[in-house]
Amino acid sequence: MTPSSSPIHKLEDYKPNPWLTPRVNLRFDLDLHLTVVRADYEVVLNGNQIEPLFLHGESVDFLSIRIDGAILDPNDYQVTSLGILIPDPPKKEFRLTVENGINPAKNTSLEGLYKSGSMLCTQNEPEGFRKIIYSIDRPDNMMRFRVTISGDKTLFPVMLSNGNLVGENQLVDGKREVIWEDPYPKPSYLFALVAGELEETKDSFVTKSGREITLKIFVEKGNEEKVGFAFDSLKKAMKWDEDTFGLEYDLDLFMIVAVEDFNMGAMENKGLNLFNAKLVLADKKSATDESFEAILAVIAHEYFHNWTGNRVTLRNWFNLTLKEGLTVFRDQWFTEDMTDPAVKRIKDVLFLKEYQFPEDQGPMSHPILPKSYKEMNNFYTVTVYEKGAEVIRLVSELIGRENFKKGLKHYLSKYDGQGVTFEEFVSSMEEVVGHSIPNLRNWYHRSGTPVISVKESYVKDSNEWIIDLVDAGSNKYPLVYSNSLAIFNREGSLLKEEKRIMTGERDQIRLSALDGNGTKPIVSFFRSLSSPVRLEYSQSEEETKILAKMETDGVTRFFAFQNLIFDWFRKSLVSDQEENFDPILDTIRDSFGRGWDKTYHSFYLSFPGLTQISESLGCYEYVKLSHLRTSAVQKISTHFTNQFQLLFEENRKTIPVQTKEEIGKRRLKNICLYYLLYDPGKKFEKLAVMEQREAKHMSEEVSPLKFLLEVNSKEQENAVSLFFEKWKHDGLVLDVWFAAQVASGEDRSKVAEKLENHPQFNIRNPNKVRSLYFSLARNPLSFHKEDGSGYRFIAERIKRLNEINPQMAAALTKLFSPVSKQKGELPKIAKKELESIATLPNLSKELGEVVGTILNSL
Repeated sequence: MTPSSSPIHKLEDYKPNPWLTPRVNLRFDLDLHLTVVRADYEVVLNGNQIEPLFLHGESVDFLSIRIDGAILDPNDYQVTSLGILIPDPPKKEFRLTVENGINPAKNTSLEGLYKSGSMLCTQNEPEGFRKIIYSIDRPDNMMRFRVTISGDKTLFPVMLSNGNLVGENQLVDGKREVIWEDPYPKPSYLFALVAGELEETKDSFVTKSGREITLKIFVEKGNEEKVGFAFDSLKKAMKWDEDTFGLEYDLDLFMIVAVEDFNMGAMENKGLNLFNAKLVLADKKSATDESFEAILAVIAHEYFHNWTGNRVTLRNWFNLTLKEGLTVFRDQWFTEDMTDPAVKRIKDVLFLKEYQFPEDQGPMSHPILPKSYKEMNNFYTVTVYEKGAEVIRLVSELIGRENFKKGLKHYLSKYDGQGVTFEEFVSSMEEVVGHSIPNLRNWYHRSGTPVISVKESYVKDSNEWIIDLVDAGSNKYPLVYSNSLAIFNREGSLLKEEKRIMTGERDQIRLSALDGNGTKPIVSFFRSLSSPVRLEYSQSEEETKILAKMETDGVTRFFAFQNLIFDWFRKSLVSDQEENFDPILDTIRDSFGRGWDKTYHSFYLSFPGLTQISESLGCYEYVKLSHLRTSAVQKISTHFTNQFQLLFEENRKTIPVQTKEEIGKRRLKNICLYYLLYDPGKKFEKLAVMEQREAKHMSEEVSPLKFLLEVNSKEQENAVSLFFEKWKHDGLVLDVWFAAQVASGEDRSKVAEKLENHPQFNIRNPNKVRSLYFSLARNPLSFHKEDGSGYRFIAERIKRLNEINPQMAAALTKLFSPVSKQKGELPKIAKKELESIATLPNLSKELGEVVGTILNSL
């Protein structure tokens, strides 16, 4: 397949399917190599005129087809590689029975039904169901499922599906049969099946109405003790959704299965969530604080989908952000409430700036509501998810959180059991507040990050400052913005806070001067990123420094300090020498006396990474930036050695529990160790190894390893060996070990080549692929190395993955998106490598779409 040969699906071409299958009885006769699947559909006409009926089906072996029990004449249907066409269905309603075979053991794409470890499991979003059984595999085809699963009880002692277990029978020849029924209609992408040798762990939750919900998490043997935090997170999410939105769980059973081989983070199948094992399994020895927080957020995210995604789903895949953007915002809100709101918001904005803003500016740019796609798997993007969440956050800013709660309840009540679009969501919010929200819908159609330019002028006659905010890109799609701003005097005292709604191209603010001499007040715009924008604002170093110290909003204070650092890089690049570093040192010095929360202070002290710096400056000379960054961190290390040592010792003795105090101590201790390891005298490397050796919590163990590798310490081999020997039997922990060795520094392609031959590495496992290849491709010094070796290495692995797992191949290829910004011969080298991928004889449609899009930008 060539990059351009896959059919294009266009939003403007969408129309309801002419046929629906409101009920289905599925039967699975499980076998690792030949599973036979039969579907009995109730088929009804969705309109007035009978049209051809098409059933999607890919990578399945057709066996038989019947209508109302009678075998269909071969002349009355056509079987192709994409499905079955029945040109002349006999009547408006009938029963259709179709049967096919599949081979789960050979399914390495991890879509449909596949083997992972000791189990068989499914992944059907977006279009995996058609790889299981011939079907109308569309999100607007809502079905009630009754599922019978039969299998050898020694191979498949546990057999699960959605809904409630309604029957169980012992069969002949050592086989067993279970029957599951889901009372709620759902599209095929939410169907799930799991079968295998799994251990059941159990808990319960009592709802506000007094119903007891059984909670189960299924894991492979040996992992039973690692589910406690996941259960706690699930119960917190269930209670929070009740308390915040009045949403109670609607079944009697909620199940989670931890899967080792999984392309995504997790999947919200109704009542039977499938999770990447790394987002379920955790204990203090094997999981970092970041891992625990990720588990908290993702468990909540998938649970919240029960309403925003399952009970009310999407009409078509173009509206993916309807469920994902909304549910990401809900899990962000939940995590803010469960942890530190300022720190959580800092993390979300950092992620947005490092990953989503560049996507908006690159060849893969698209609006949160894509107008077209070739392969839907390619649109599970940070734009659809994270920018989509920012648009939902904007709605809550515009109408207020209490009105947002009312609006969501109204939306879910009005459209329960339906597949809808973003229009129904926006209209629900407008109905609650009683007025339209101008330009809000344009956020769904406009691609790219809006750039708001800020111009200031002084009017002597009135002793006023006039500030004009202009969105120069508003011609086709003018937007609405919430601008949370604050005004400070020159000493940093807060004078005023307000929220301004900017509708359309511009907003003008008039401010009185601070005195009769026309002294300008300091203005802080879009605090906590109240709208997802980039500011073009030439704020003075003095003003930025005051905000970095005195801004009362912790999120905005953090980013003011980041901007102070970026300004130093910018000036140093322009002058080709290191500029005055004192403002940064003075701001850090001031932070030590503020008495801030330890977690917040650790984030504030964290120095931006190379990718953050390059994207902020629009400069991709990574070697030069790296030298400047190393010098800057060494300056900080040298100036504050005593303070870092003191803070390190104060926080050195920690308790391995997930409390705010202990998390803060670990994080502050680790950032102090980071700076100490940049000491030019290399005095603290033995201390780092000791910390790793004596660690009681994974956050204390993995951080020294990463830091020693980053500074290219003489102790790094010792640290790498020490970590491996301790954790060589835990595959999830070894993902961290693989990633750490290639995530920073130059010439890491050679390291990656050695590691991919390690017996613990498996290219068929997505977590291993992410840990090694994705980590290398996100290391700008190695991936964008001037000789092109990084590009060649990753391109060859993409070719291998194309045959094994097209989704992972396409995702890895997206990391070539910024190559057009690189200097010298790198764009030409990248183009050559991408062209070699594009001409693969068995190029997958997922990879073909991505590589074609990037090539068009070169």
